[in-house]
Parts: sequence; structure tokens; C-alpha cells
Amino acid sequence: MAKNNKKNQNKKSVADKKEKPKKNVDKLQNNELLRLSTAGSVDDGKSTLIGRMLYDTKSVMKDQYEAVRATSKKKGEEEVNLAYLTDGLKSEREQGITIDVAYRYFNTANRKFIISDTPGHVQYTRNMVTGASKSNVAIILVDARNGISEQTRRHSFIASLLKIPHVIYAVNKMDLIDYDEAKFNKIKEDLKKFSAKLRCNDIRFIPISALKGDNVTTKSQKTSWYKGGHLLGMLENIEIFSDNNLVDARFDIQTVIRPHSDEWHDFRGYAGKIVSGSFEVGQKVQVLPSGFETRIKDMRIYKDELTEACTPASIVMQLEDDIEL
Repeated sequence: MAKNNKKNQNKKSVADKKEKPKKNVDKLQNNELLRLSTAGSVDDGKSTLIGRMLYDTKSVMKDQYEAVRATSKKKGEEEVNLAYLTDGLKSEREQGITIDVAYRYFNTANRKFIISDTPGHVQYTRNMVTGASKSNVAIILVDARNGISEQTRRHSFIASLLKIPHVIYAVNKMDLIDYDEAKFNKIKEDLKKFSAKLRCNDIRFIPISALKGDNVTTKSQKTSWYKGGHLLGMLENIEIFSDNNLVDARFDIQTVIRPHSDEWHDFRGYAGKIVSGSFEVGQKVQVLPSGFETRIKDMRIYKDELTEACTPASIVMQLEDDIEL
């Protein structure tokens, strides 16, 4: 009994010691990173939208912008074509289409973003699936002149099948219909009726002009009838942490860490990502596929120890028993 009491006292003291590092987990849970993808039909303006967001958030290097401006001038275009910021393949720049998935990174004061520009052509639909597979948000662009297209429907159903929890329908090229409120409302109603078939709880609609920048990163006066905010603000404030599975605890092991140093001589940690649920020190766990059961000895991010951690944190976990993977 005395030994058990001592063990319990030790656990309590360790928990007290780890109370401060626990805040590191809270920081990981603050929705700092949002993964989003664009989708839609050919020439709906997906690459232009991403280029606009990169440019307006000052995420474009000066030499990158100059190269895009030179390409635009060479092609005889009157304005700088921001779509070239995401068209990485030579064939994409020459044809003016997106073929491969292009990933871009940018951040604001409120959030970090990973954005994927996916193809609109039917023959590249599988590339769209790849780009959207890990997204928190899907932005599906709709040409304001044409309304819902076949690819609008196809990409919407794919987003639903992938269980992307948030879908934003961006009705683009509003400048080409003179920012007509009635036309936007008609497309919005059509989209509402269609999206009722989707398995998505959060569907939003916004009128934009990616080319002119209306309602992309700033509210446009040309759509004074639109009472919502701009697209970037919408993305900054979407709540994504609650989308995670917080019930079924799963930890994917990627590698085993053995420092072989004097300080960490007997250390054997399993590094990976918590893909769902949460874990805490002392918790009983089962290792698959062997079915071996053990308990969590400790968890850490680099040298900072944690008392608990939850999805989507990447951590190093030590177990009370050494196991072979």
C-alpha cells in the first residue's frame, strides 16, 4: 500500500509539473492551420482567385510578381494575370489551364493556410480529388454568367463524398454581369436546391470578382446589397476544430525515435500524428495489428512534456512496455 501511495504521489507531482507545458497542446488546437481547395468548371477563375488572395495578403515575392507581369505583357493581356502565380507547369502557362494540383501557402494575422488549386477539366477530375482529399474547406467557383455547370455538380458531389465539412460557393465574375443582385440570387437559389442533396452541414454563398478583387480580401462597394463579409474573413473565422473526431482515439505511428545519447540513453519514442480523439499519460492503449496492450508513459513535443494531447497534434509518445512495430 505504501508503494502504491508513493506512486500516486509521484503521478500527482508529475502532473503538476506538466501543467504548464500542457498549454502547448492548446496552442496546437487553436485552428491556426486551414486546408482549403478550389474547384469548379474550366475558366471559372480558380487560379485567378488564389493569385488574388496571395497578392492581396502580400504573400508574393517581388520577383514572382515581375515574372507574372512580364508573362502577361508577352501574351498581350491588358492586366497582370494573377492566375500565373499558381500555374507552375510550362504547359499550364501556355494553354492557360490548370493540369496538376498546385499547393500554395500563405498566412494572415489570424490563421495559416494551405491552399490547393485543382483542375477543372473532366479528364483531370482525379487530380481534383487528390487536391481536395485533406481539405477543411472547398471553394467551388461558379461563373456568374452561366450558373451551375456539370462540373459544379460533379465537384460538389466529390466534396460531399470526401466529407469536406465546409463548402463555399463563390459566384465569380460578377463584374461581367454588372454586379446584378437578381442574377446572383437566382444562382444562389439554384445552388441551395441542388446542395440539399449533399452531406454537408455548412454551405455558404458569396458574390466575388477574382479579377477585380471584389469581396475577396476586402468588402466591395459594388455589391452593397450583399450583407455578408469578404471571402478571406470568412475563411479566417470558420471553426474547424469541432470537425475532428474527438471520440475514437487513433495515433498513427510514423517512426521510432532512439537518440542513443547519454542524456536519452534509454529513450524509445513513437513519433506520429493523432488522427482522431485524445490521449493522456497513464491511459491504457492497444497497439495494432498485434493487439498488444500497454499504457502511455509520457508524451512530448520535442523536449516539452505533455499531460494530454488531441487531434490534430503531432507528438512523440513513450509506452510503459517496449514493443516492436
